[in-house]
Amino acid sequence: GHLWLMLLATPLLQAVQFACAKVGRIQQKGFAEILCEHYGLKVAVPAALVLAVANVGMVAANLVAIGSGLELITGLGWVWFILPVALALWYRAVYRDFNSIKKVFLVMSLAFLTYAVTAVLSKPDWGAVLFNTLVPRLNFDMTSISGAVALLGATISPYTLFWQVQGEKEERRPGTRKQQLRVAGLDIASGVISSNLVAYFIIISSAATLYTGHKKIATAVDAAKAFEPVLGPLSKYLFAVGLIGAGLIAIPVLLASTSYAVAGTVGWPAGLSKKPWQSEGFYLIFTVGLGLGLLVSVLGINPVSLMFWANVVNGVLTPALVVLLLLVGNNRKIMDGMPFNKATNLGLCVTAAIMTAGALLLFYGFATGQGS
Repeated sequence: GHLWLMLLATPLLQAVQFACAKVGRIQQKGFAEILCEHYGLKVAVPAALVLAVANVGMVAANLVAIGSGLELITGLGWVWFILPVALALWYRAVYRDFNSIKKVFLVMSLAFLTYAVTAVLSKPDWGAVLFNTLVPRLNFDMTSISGAVALLGATISPYTLFWQVQGEKEERRPGTRKQQLRVAGLDIASGVISSNLVAYFIIISSAATLYTGHKKIATAVDAAKAFEPVLGPLSKYLFAVGLIGAGLIAIPVLLASTSYAVAGTVGWPAGLSKKPWQSEGFYLIFTVGLGLGLLVSVLGINPVSLMFWANVVNGVLTPALVVLLLLVGNNRKIMDGMPFNKATNLGLCVTAAIMTAGALLLFYGFATGQGS
């Protein structure tokens, strides 16, 4: 029922990421630095806190995801894996060159092909898939609303804004500024479409297996078992690879975006390309964020619920950052006389409006007791 929302979120994510790329390309500064310089600490500090809160929950969820994937492969409980995984990721991010990390990202992203394979092998009703993709279906029960907020939060996350601005600052592109932005737009479009296709296939796979089988999922093992009638004993390994790949890519990006935001706000040098002794504050924030994520992951929260509600928090917090992005992008002084065009502004306004409406409906449901 949310496939239409996945389709709608694709151009919205494209608008947000292109807007961030344009800000980063023109200013050659991180998003937090720009907010601090032009709007002061009263704006920059809350923005950094919004990002930090959202990202700690997501780091915890992804640590659990990696641990759950390894549990499927080894049979050992996921909790035994999260500390060594956290230490390994910390060492690679802090002491290894970032270009080598990007290569790992590219290799692990191939793991997401498992979801496309699963979607096809699960033999869904393709007529229903097409109908729900093209025809919006609005349900106002709490299950549907929270699912929609979580989907949007997983697609258009707070870290996306900070990471994309910083990434464009550090990316070396040839040509004039307009040529650079054109290349960035194509780069972003391919990334947005491919990533949202993965999410699309995840929804189809879940609908064709878990939902039709009325399976209640509390752990990754439960999910893998639900896939067995479709994929056989191979299911747990495919599911494990998807979980591990997603977590290994997400955690360094989440932590780095948090570090960029906080370091930029307080004026510390920042960059994964820098050595630890060149950017102590940046890596201190990175380490503290990982430690907090590790702490949250072992609090005994249901791992699937943790993953879900971390994305709900993302969906609630993102609209405020999109509004700040609109302010920055339409400030002619900041944008060196090249503010956002009408299409980008429309995309950002629609994004902020839809995500705000979802958050308000969610709060209304909780206030009236529907979410209990």
